[in-house]
Amino acid sequence: MSQAFFIPDFKIMGIGYNALNKSRDDLHKIYTSLGFLPLTTRKITLNDEKVKYFASNKDVLGDYVSEIINLIDEKCHSGDYLFMDFPFSIKFAGYSKIVSYARTLGVKVIFFIHDLDGVRFQNPILNMTDSTCLDMGYCLISASFAMDKVLENGLLVSKNVRKVDYCYWDYLCPDYDNQHLNALVCFAGNLWKSSFISEIPNDLVNAGFNLYGKGMSETYRGNFSGQYPPEKLVSILDGKFGLVWDGKSAKNCSGNFGKYLKINTSHKFGLYMASGKPVIVWKDSSIAKFVEDNKIGIAVDSLFDVAPALSKVDLYEYSKMRENVSRIKKEVITGKHLSKVILESMK
Repeated sequence: MSQAFFIPDFKIMGIGYNALNKSRDDLHKIYTSLGFLPLTTRKITLNDEKVKYFASNKDVLGDYVSEIINLIDEKCHSGDYLFMDFPFSIKFAGYSKIVSYARTLGVKVIFFIHDLDGVRFQNPILNMTDSTCLDMGYCLISASFAMDKVLENGLLVSKNVRKVDYCYWDYLCPDYDNQHLNALVCFAGNLWKSSFISEIPNDLVNAGFNLYGKGMSETYRGNFSGQYPPEKLVSILDGKFGLVWDGKSAKNCSGNFGKYLKINTSHKFGLYMASGKPVIVWKDSSIAKFVEDNKIGIAVDSLFDVAPALSKVDLYEYSKMRENVSRIKKEVITGKHLSKVILESMK
């Protein structure tokens, strides 16, 4: 009988309260809940000030790659499954070597794609190395159908490699009853890369625009409400709607970070669902159709369209949005959504 293993990702310190660790921690808890086994129980904690999201094997990780290969040789058999984060929280030499070795043993490697950094940062060399690695996968758990097309047509990953889309992230936490609805909009995330906040229109600022996270700038418009651990943030977010937006402009999601939302899904969407809040999303984002089909918020071209659009949402319609969110919330906070996706990837 086949077994399923996963390789635990690194823990990165020195980045404040960040989705990088939360998303991976939650994913590995879901693997464990499904009965998957960690290939190693050794936990590696690295300081971001030292590695800067890149590490060569010897100076930071020592013989990590050799250790993982030896464990694959010891524990895995042909037909077993091996789940790997793609990419790991830091880049390191030898990632492809691990995948290649597992594949030679007949192990089915399944990549859970967190990001395609070559696409996000317009780096063709990174796209090539990513393509070589992903092409060895048994299945790719991808953010969206749009990302599937980029994998096949942009990175030239074989169409024979199965793709399963997760659409949005789960967000494991207690079932909080968040009734903080004083502000109109809340936004949580890495504020330093969200320069669009400098352009928030007056009508949103006046209606209440709360900001949570690291990297607040003097030019940003809105009410800075602090930084909190991910689990606590769910219970204290104040806003009738959660905003999913990125990039340089309030007029549209521009720049590398903004355009990336066309294929990727923001982890903060899961945060807002866990907090029971309908969402405001960019109309060209990969999550927009899901939001509109499930009536859990609004999709707009520009943040200048938000206030006029919300002025047409009466209390009854808003309460129905909250009810729809509550149904999704039940799966998001328990990991049931991603559990279904993960099991589908093994077929």
